[in-house]
Amino acid sequence: MRLSNPFPQSNPVAPSREKSLGIYTMLGNSLTYFDPDRRRSNSDRFNLPVQRAPPGAVLVDVTYFYNHTGQVFETDYNINQVDPQIAYTFKEATLAVMDNPFYNKLPVEKFPGALRYEPQVGVTSMAKPYPQYGDIVVIDGFKGGAMKYQALQIKVQKNYSHGLTLLVGYSYQREKDQRFYNDIADYNREFSWQYASAYRQRFTMAGSWEVPLGRGQRFLAGGPRVLDAVIGGWKLSPVLVWRSGNLLNFGAMLWDGKDPKISNPTHDRWFNTSAFSRLPDFTPRSNPWNFPGLYGPGVLNMDLGLAKSFRVTERLRMQLKMDAFNVLNNMSWGNPSTNVNSSNFGRSTNQANLTFGRRVQLGARLEF
Repeated sequence: MRLSNPFPQSNPVAPSREKSLGIYTMLGNSLTYFDPDRRRSNSDRFNLPVQRAPPGAVLVDVTYFYNHTGQVFETDYNINQVDPQIAYTFKEATLAVMDNPFYNKLPVEKFPGALRYEPQVGVTSMAKPYPQYGDIVVIDGFKGGAMKYQALQIKVQKNYSHGLTLLVGYSYQREKDQRFYNDIADYNREFSWQYASAYRQRFTMAGSWEVPLGRGQRFLAGGPRVLDAVIGGWKLSPVLVWRSGNLLNFGAMLWDGKDPKISNPTHDRWFNTSAFSRLPDFTPRSNPWNFPGLYGPGVLNMDLGLAKSFRVTERLRMQLKMDAFNVLNNMSWGNPSTNVNSSNFGRSTNQANLTFGRRVQLGARLEF
C-alpha cells in the first residue's frame, strides 16, 4: 500500500455491518464466543494451623496450606487450529502461498470478512477445520488445566510491649500447573503437570522500636531537658524482605541433556549456555520447561524509618522523620535471559522488577 492509495483492492476498507447480516456475520474473520454451558472453576482448600503463645507477648503460628483449583489454565481454546504435524511433516512446503479460493467468492453481504479481499493465502490456512474463518476461540468451552499449591507458612508476632513490636513471616511454597507442553499437546488438548515459574521461599520482617532513652523511658528518664532533646524520642521502624529467585522457564530449543546449573553463578553467566542451541525450523519442542534447582537471582530489600519526636509546648508536639528505601543500596538482579537467540542469553542485564537504588525522603509533622 502507498500513502497515495492506502486502501487498494488487496486491502480495502471493510464496511461495518454489525449484526445486520444474520448468519453471515463474521464470515471470513476471526471470532470469539462464550460457550453457553460455561465450565466453572472449583477450588478445594485445606488449612491446618498450629498456634503457640510462649512468654513475652509472643504468638507463633505454623500453618500448612493446600489448594487444588480446577478450570484455571488454557480454558479458552481455538477450535480452528491447523494440525502442527503438517508443518513438521512437510516442512518448507508449508510456507508456500496459493490463490485464495474465497477471493471475491460471494457478494459482500454473504462474505463480509477480511478473507474475501485477500488474493492469496498460505497453503496451511486451508488446512483449518473451518478455512472460511480465522481463529475461532471458545471461552470456557473445554475442560481447563488445574493447579496444585502447597505452602508451609510460619509467623512470629510480638505484640507491643516495652516499646517494641515485631512481625516475622516465612513461607515455603510449591505450585504445579496443568499446561500444554507444546503445540502438539495444544492441538490434542493433552495437559501435563509443569512447575510454576515462581519463587519458593520468602522471608519478611517488620517492626518498630522506641529507643529506651530520655524522659518516660527506661534509661536517663531524669536527665535534663537539653539532653532529652538530643537522645530522647527516637523510633526505628525497619522492614526487611527477602525472597528466593524464580524458577527459570525456557522456550523451545535444543538441549544436550546435561544439567545447565553451575556452582558459582554470576549475573554475567547464570547457567551453562553451551548446553543449549537454537531449535531447527519445523522441529517440535522436546526440552523441559524448567530444570530442578535452576532459579534466578533472589531479591533482598531493607527499608528503614527513623523518627525523632520532641515536645515544643505542653500541647504542641513535633516529629521529624526520615524514610530510606533500600537503605543498604543493594543491587537485586533480574532474571537472566532464557532466549537462546538473544546475545544476552544466560546473562542478567537489569534490576529485578520494582527494585530501585537507595531513595531517601524527609518529612515533618506537627501534632497539637
